Formats: sequence, structure tokens, C-alpha cells
Amino acid sequence: MLNLPALRLSIPLIGVLLAVTVWLVLQLLGRQLPPGSLGRALVLRSRLSLLVTILVSSGAWWLLTLLGPDVLPLPRGGAEVRDELIFIGLIWTLLRLKGEIWRKADSYSQELFPKLPQRERLFLFDLSDKLFTVLVVVIIGMELLRLLGTPTALIATAGGFGAAALGFGARTIVENGLSGISLYINRPFVVGDFIRIPSEDLNGTVQSISWFYTELCDVERQPIFIPNSIFTIKPIINIARIDSRRVWIDFGLRYNDRAAIEPIVDELRDQLQEHPSIDHEKAPAVHFVGFGESSLNLRLLCYVSSGEITAAWDLQQELLLRIGEVVAKHQAAMPFPTRTLIQS
Repeated sequence: MLNLPALRLSIPLIGVLLAVTVWLVLQLLGRQLPPGSLGRALVLRSRLSLLVTILVSSGAWWLLTLLGPDVLPLPRGGAEVRDELIFIGLIWTLLRLKGEIWRKADSYSQELFPKLPQRERLFLFDLSDKLFTVLVVVIIGMELLRLLGTPTALIATAGGFGAAALGFGARTIVENGLSGISLYINRPFVVGDFIRIPSEDLNGTVQSISWFYTELCDVERQPIFIPNSIFTIKPIINIARIDSRRVWIDFGLRYNDRAAIEPIVDELRDQLQEHPSIDHEKAPAVHFVGFGESSLNLRLLCYVSSGEITAAWDLQQELLLRIGEVVAKHQAAMPFPTRTLIQS
């Protein structure tokens, strides 16, 4: 005959042995992977949750076998509780892995997609995070329905009531949710882009894109939460996608300096052609554009090779200083408004 107490005692012993074995295997496997790599981080991150899952599920199963069916009648003698604890432990492990990935999303995304720019890498990570969350929720929901023994007819009835509720009472939620999906498909902007919504007089850097709203951070570091439905009906300006910014400078000369216009224009054109920060695919220009009320009007136009606004500001400042130097070099000057008072 089998020794029942000895058989019951073997359950926690096997659980402890299995937990220690899993820990050691993961520890050795993690050390074989390169330091700082995503694979090593995920392997080492899963040790604790798997260890706890094995110990708790085996311990609970053992306690239920000790209690027996007289105290707690279960169809499978406690094996169903063990299975559910393992399920919970695996979900916990997946959530820990998700947290580890997002803890160093930039470096891990660069490891997985080294040839993609940062914006594209973070977009893929953000999209995978949303899909992973939906998958976990669906798995948990299906498991709960299985535990409750919900009949198929009841699920269909609940789905009908749910559809009616969505149609009549939750239209805004549905619109925002569908708009959130559209943002991930069409990608008018991604996390990190600076966008502007002219109709709402809103602008800021995209901090996160959720299913129902998008979070911006404006120039004063204030968070702005915008319903996603706005992005499907309002025009959006994605300033971050500007490939080169325009620098437009108007300046004037005195009417007495008309002879200096051509040498000033020629020298400024030569300086623009040699400047390394200017996008020469978009030809820079300097022209005399008209006779003003008190000045001869000139215009300088060029494009910065970078899309960064700070680069445009730096170039504009440099060109303003150069214009002043060139005008002074040719013995010319910039006029200023004057007014003559005649007293009678």
C-alpha cells in the first residue's frame, strides 16, 4: 500500500526542489547572456516570480490534500487551486517582464532595432505594450469566465446588452477608443513629437498615447490630457517632422546707400553659400525687394539643415550679426524712424 502521509509530504518537497532548480537554471542561463542585454534582463527578472509561483502553488496543493474532501470538498482534490495559482503566477511573471522592458525602453529598443531611428523604435515598443496589455486582459477574462462556468447563451446576451450600452450610453468612449487605434495605425505623431492643434490653441510634446486620451506637456511643463477623438476631426501640425526650418530676415538701408545694395547683396549671398548650417538643396536668397517709406528694403531667406528650432534660432542670430557687419563694412547704415517738429 502507498504511504499516504509520505505521498502528501512529497508534494512540498518536490515543489521546493523544482523551485530551486528553476532558480539555478535561470541564474546560470542569465550569466551566459551578455551583460546589459534584454535577454539577460528578462531571464533574471523572471526568477523571483517563478520561484514564488512554484512554492505557493505546491504549498497550497499540499495543504488542501491534508485537509481532505471532508473539510473542503473539491472535484480534483485541490489540483484546480494549484492550476489557478500557477496561472496567476505566470500572469505576474509576464507583467514583471513588461515592467523590465519599459524600465530601459530606449536601450532595449536600440538593441532590438539598431537601424531604426529612436522615434520609430519607441513607437514599436509603445504599440507592443498596448497589444500585450490587451492580450493579458483577454486571457484573464477568458479564465474568469471558465471558472464561473458561464454558459455561451449568457455570454451572447451580455454581449448584446454591452453593445447596446456602447451604442447609446458610451458613444464618446467608443469614439475615443477607435481614435486611439487610428493613431497607432496612421501614426500622425508618436511619443516625443512636438505637435500643435491650432483650432484648440494647444501645443506640446507628446508624453503618452493611451486608448482614450493623449497626454501632452506644454512649454511651461504643464500636462494636457486630450481626448483622442479630437485628432480625427481637427487638423494637427506635427512640428517635429519639419525637415528644415526657414530663416526669414527683413532689413533696410538708408536711401543714401542705394549704391551699396549690390555689393552688400553679393557678399551676403557668398556667405550663405559657404555656411555649413544651411540646407543648400533649398537655395538661399538675398534680394532688394522694394522702396519703403524711409528705407530701401532687403530680404534674406534660407533654410536650416536641421529641423531643430534651437538650430534655427542660432542661425538667425548669427545672420543678424553678419548683416550688421556687412552693412557697416560697405559704409552703409540701417535707417530708423525720424520725426521733425515745426513750431510756429
